[in-house]
Amino acid sequence: MCGIVGIIGSQKYSENDAKKMIDMISYRGPDEQGTVNLGNIYLGHARLAVVDPENGTQPMSNEDDSVWVVFNGEIYNHLEIRSDLQKKGYTFKSRCDTEVLVHLWREKGINMLDDLIGMFAFCLWDKKKEEGILVRDRQGIKPCYITKLIDGGFAFASEIKSLLTLDGVDIQIDDVGLNLLHSFNYCLPPRTCYKDISHLMPGTYIEFDKNGFRKEKKYWHWPFSTEKQDLNHNDLNNILDDVIKLQMRFDVNGCLFLSGGVDSSLIAAHLFNNWNKDKIISFSLNSKQEGYGEYHLAKSVARQINKIDLLPVDYDFSIVPENIEKVLFHCDQPHGDFSFFLIRELCKAANQKGIIVAFNGDGPDEILAGFTHNQEFLASQTRTNFPLLEYFNRICFMPERNRQLLLNDSFRNVVKNPIDYFEAILSDWRDLDPIDQIAAYECTSLGPGNNLIKTDRMGAALSIEGRSPFLDHRISEIFARIPQSQKLQNSVSKFLLKEYGLRYFDRELMFRKKSMPTLPIGEWIKDPLYNWAKNTLEKLDPSRYNIENAILFLKKHKAGEANYTKELRTLLMSSYWIKQFKSS
Repeated sequence: MCGIVGIIGSQKYSENDAKKMIDMISYRGPDEQGTVNLGNIYLGHARLAVVDPENGTQPMSNEDDSVWVVFNGEIYNHLEIRSDLQKKGYTFKSRCDTEVLVHLWREKGINMLDDLIGMFAFCLWDKKKEEGILVRDRQGIKPCYITKLIDGGFAFASEIKSLLTLDGVDIQIDDVGLNLLHSFNYCLPPRTCYKDISHLMPGTYIEFDKNGFRKEKKYWHWPFSTEKQDLNHNDLNNILDDVIKLQMRFDVNGCLFLSGGVDSSLIAAHLFNNWNKDKIISFSLNSKQEGYGEYHLAKSVARQINKIDLLPVDYDFSIVPENIEKVLFHCDQPHGDFSFFLIRELCKAANQKGIIVAFNGDGPDEILAGFTHNQEFLASQTRTNFPLLEYFNRICFMPERNRQLLLNDSFRNVVKNPIDYFEAILSDWRDLDPIDQIAAYECTSLGPGNNLIKTDRMGAALSIEGRSPFLDHRISEIFARIPQSQKLQNSVSKFLLKEYGLRYFDRELMFRKKSMPTLPIGEWIKDPLYNWAKNTLEKLDPSRYNIENAILFLKKHKAGEANYTKELRTLLMSSYWIKQFKSS
């Protein structure tokens, strides 16, 4: 977990501007911060030391200072890459994984990306060739945002707030992006809720020169196709073991975020044989409200893997009003997903125990139809019978009839048909089975646009680096190719993983009903957070929202006349975010 920034090809800015950018996100790398002036190119870095804390200072260069890099993430196979490069005569001055990049660039150029196993966003500049690259990892685990500069060139940063420090960057709300929040629960990448600021998309790199001229190219695509290949349990066991061994390379204290679900439980099972200490410190969410806490489920895992030291993380309704401004500050954008608050609590608990690296079970739900709404919908669908509108209505957070009531006409009409954006995402995948089409949407948009942001931003806020073994691209590529019967069988999602999990756990644990790490915001805004919710909605932007109807929706929700949880979640977040935006 680090933060990176850069100003490319602009005469207007200086190294001091890069320093301001990195200062804004110094919490991403509290161990040290640094910048470098490379002549019309300014790079900055904030470091959270995970490997070789003493010698991994960035920005980092090769032995003759001809190649420079700022890097956020981890290259898990850096030891193997280092060994190959040393055999070819390259010398190293640190044990840090970042250093392999400057030498690998010299050796292979852009083809170096094929060798990297990890999560990353980095910028590299070659002074001799006068060319550089800005790269984001395949799945979009690590963030990277870009904006054009007024005198040419561009700037990039790990978080949007860094870009907002630059004089001349026009800070305006993108009404299209904000509007999409109300349909999808997040703003669909590459768009953001800020005009002229966008994501560098996953699996993409930018080539640039000293004047800022750039070309954007894809180097990796999700390999969904009609050609399928079965995955047997032994092969799955071997690849998971290999991934875990690579991700165990760190020089700090680690832990596991354990939900008691299939995914994190399997990570626990594979960590068991590779953990370098007597106990695997694990954290699990604990709520007294029935149906929401996960601690009782995690205890079942701990009973079957006695190496786990399980610690409860208690929470109640107070975490929402106490933390909403912090959550939005670190996210930069509004998200209707209130599980951000829970991830923050897990990260806070880990930080208090001196933890730096936290393993999690992120990844399988998106690609293996793990979400409950997917199971229900996909049970009856075929390639020739895939009613896209029906599926969109299942995931849509604000149906058209409610958009008309809650969004003012001018704001609503900037996005006349939200489903058009959904169809655009699926346009390259429409010849696939429904299960793969939905996976393509969730892996290319929902994941990097929302789900992966939770771990990155809440972790960054508290100096915690999340590690997600299931997001190793080699596993993702295998899962993308397995047949539908191994993903969803007899309405059982993630069937392959659950069958495989019987090696380690009982059937009751593996095949229990899916639970989601969420909080009961729908119940809380009836009581005890009703007054808080009402006061928040009363502060909605009247130029965009119908405040009277928003309050009416809340009252009907409280009375039990309708369930407006989805609509109210996004309205509450929007209200707070716009308030923050106007005050910044």
